[in-house]
Amino acid sequence: MCSAGQHTCDNLWQQARSGDTKAFELLYRATVISLSNQAFRILKDREQVKDIIQDIFTSLYLRRDELPGDVNISGYLNNAVKYKVSNQLRNKLLKENHHQVLIRQAHQQEVVQPVQLEQHELKNRIARSINTLPQKCKEVFMLNYYGNMSYKTIAQEMGISVKTVEKHMSKALQVLRRELKEEHYLGILLVAVSICTG
Repeated sequence: MCSAGQHTCDNLWQQARSGDTKAFELLYRATVISLSNQAFRILKDREQVKDIIQDIFTSLYLRRDELPGDVNISGYLNNAVKYKVSNQLRNKLLKENHHQVLIRQAHQQEVVQPVQLEQHELKNRIARSINTLPQKCKEVFMLNYYGNMSYKTIAQEMGISVKTVEKHMSKALQVLRRELKEEHYLGILLVAVSICTG
């Protein structure tokens, strides 16, 4: 991540923890491009990416005294980006649902088309079900279903094998099958997921 290597990142972090604002700025400059690219590959939205990176570094600066001195700062920042991106994908789903409600209210629509209602209900039920998944399993599913990423791309992004991605997806779908008992909901979900398995 750091252009001069991990050793330099760790040194800059140690200096930044001691109150060296210049070192913190250098750490930011050394990592911001890589972290931004990591987030943009999934979100495809530069403004969201800028907000995420700003939040991460603001939090890092405020918590610099709380974090262990020997923390792998590159790994910490990578994980922070993954966590923020995962939350952003989940929030995107909730915002889409809210946006649909606002549109209906603005146009004073009293009747919602059956297909729209079904999609809205499906998204709500999937969102609730996703929250029951283990963290890694949830991350894989969200990258595939909401991030439209293939198994191979997810494996590269998370640093795991395609086989492991397949196992996480299999587990996620087992849980969702149990949660989404109505067959027509499950059918829509499986079609959507199958598009992104390549």
